Amino acid sequence: MEANQSMDEQFLSKVHHTIEENIDNENFSVESLAKEVGLSRSMLHRKLIKISGKSASDTITHIRISKARELLEQNSTTVSETAYQVGFRNPSYFNRVFKRHYNMSPGDMKKMAMDNHIYSSTGLPYYSTDKKTTTRKKKRFTFISLIAICAIIVLYIVANPFASKTSVAVLPLENLTGNSNNDYIVSGINDALIGELGKIKSLRVISRKSTQRYKESNMLLKDIAKELNVKNIIEGSILSAGDSIHLIVKTIRATPRERQLMSKNYHDHLSNVLNIQNKVAKDIALIVKARISKKEMQQLLREQQVNPEVYKAYLRGMFTIHQGNQEWFNKGIGHMHEAIKIDPGEPFAYAGLALGYATMGHGQFESESSFLSAEAAAKKAIKLDPTIAESYTALYMLYLYKDWNWPLAKESFETALTVNPNNADAHAHFAWYHYLFQNTKQSLYHAKQATLIDPIYPDYHAWLAALYFNNKQYKKAEHHAYKALAINENTNYAHATLGWLYIESKQFIQAIEVVERFPKTSEWDVHRIYCYTQCNENKKALEIWNYYEEKVQKQDYHAFYIGMMAACLGYNDKAFMYFNEAIDNKTYPIAYINVYPFSRNIRNDSRYAQLFERMNLPKPEN
Repeated sequence: MEANQSMDEQFLSKVHHTIEENIDNENFSVESLAKEVGLSRSMLHRKLIKISGKSASDTITHIRISKARELLEQNSTTVSETAYQVGFRNPSYFNRVFKRHYNMSPGDMKKMAMDNHIYSSTGLPYYSTDKKTTTRKKKRFTFISLIAICAIIVLYIVANPFASKTSVAVLPLENLTGNSNNDYIVSGINDALIGELGKIKSLRVISRKSTQRYKESNMLLKDIAKELNVKNIIEGSILSAGDSIHLIVKTIRATPRERQLMSKNYHDHLSNVLNIQNKVAKDIALIVKARISKKEMQQLLREQQVNPEVYKAYLRGMFTIHQGNQEWFNKGIGHMHEAIKIDPGEPFAYAGLALGYATMGHGQFESESSFLSAEAAAKKAIKLDPTIAESYTALYMLYLYKDWNWPLAKESFETALTVNPNNADAHAHFAWYHYLFQNTKQSLYHAKQATLIDPIYPDYHAWLAALYFNNKQYKKAEHHAYKALAINENTNYAHATLGWLYIESKQFIQAIEVVERFPKTSEWDVHRIYCYTQCNENKKALEIWNYYEEKVQKQDYHAFYIGMMAACLGYNDKAFMYFNEAIDNKTYPIAYINVYPFSRNIRNDSRYAQLFERMNLPKPEN
């Protein structure tokens, strides 16, 4: 290593050298690399992301593929030999990875290198023709290219309506009140701005899940804009949050060059906070030249007052519910009840209560009672004010995951997206509704919209990856799985999809490496059993099964996952017994049994179709 290299450069050199030394070792993994450089797997991942922007897995792949290109350009090996020399056991998988990196197959790369060599050694040009012919061909080529480009742009906009929209990201507001106890108010107003802007159909508004990561971030605005794929960034700060609200908002055009479009002060009594939020949303929409419908403008100009104490209790509730665990959920629910006690006619408190209970139910926290409470609160909120999006979020979660009331689920999704077209959660879950009814086009459409609105939320990329896998679009499945892991390397559903892909391509060592990192729970032990049975490791699969057989004796089991384990092992009678038990109790995720490749062994069994009849769902095509 050179003396003038920085510590980061030295570390990166060591990583690259270690990978190159093991370039032909197909079993050389992220864990192997971490051990070689003396770091834990997670520490290695974080350090490489910070230094190079690539994960450890991507770094290994990049160096392998770069070496492969070098060998192909030298024309020293066949494509299959190249694959083995750079650590790929499966040449077809090597082809896919190589093409993803270079937009060209290894065979085409090798052919191009051979052509270049022939022409350079003979001195012949690629084309030998007269000047007039060349000119005509150039003009014709240019004309055809322009038509093709225009067609591609039109198709892209039709397929991705969000791509053509004016894009906005509201970064977390800064608390300049001098009191950290006001954080919940600052956070609540931030979320409300995102929500109000999201109601404007012509805007693509990035969700709070993605923007929250930039809280106290030192990233340049142009880099944030690039990462979120937006043109406009909204920054703001709250100077006071007592009896009155004092808010400063800046709208900045981040690309192609950074320039400030607007900077405005908003100051009013807390009882008028809803009017402030509407004014800010209207001013931002106008300055970024969004198309605002008459109905949307009426909504933005609507005068509303709120009881300050009720609104504070509501904001406290939402702030704690967003923390995402049982203890915080309970606190959030308590704050919502406090708000209702102050004013039983306030719709926000009921909407927040509905969302809290629905989230608890879907997260398996007291699901039965939570969903019932969510439905009652949501209907009350809608009766008081039909424009609050959280109410419909609660209902579609209830009807889709608990009641299996498919018509009401569809109606709730459609209403939620009418109220707020930028509701990433609604898009993400609506994708799964459409999956149940075998509408692949709509399923993928809504899943993709969720990733556009929430580009930095890993779960949505992981869900999209699983949907692509089920549609046999393996390259896209792999792309989104890796995208999810680049955001958060612990996104288990992304790892699961990669595990399925490894099994599809017969890369059993890599598949086993993936599943053995999963938590030791019945949900993830299913993945292990499936993997072991596919990889001829039946002894390991049976060890897991025997452990759960003992749990069944103690009535401590999850019927769906036990059924899946039985299906993987060929115990079909037991599998259907547990599946029918799961249907009796509407146990999540029995309705999505066809998502999992684990069910392939039993899909031709007549009892499989009967499961879908019992759930009032169409039998999926095998």
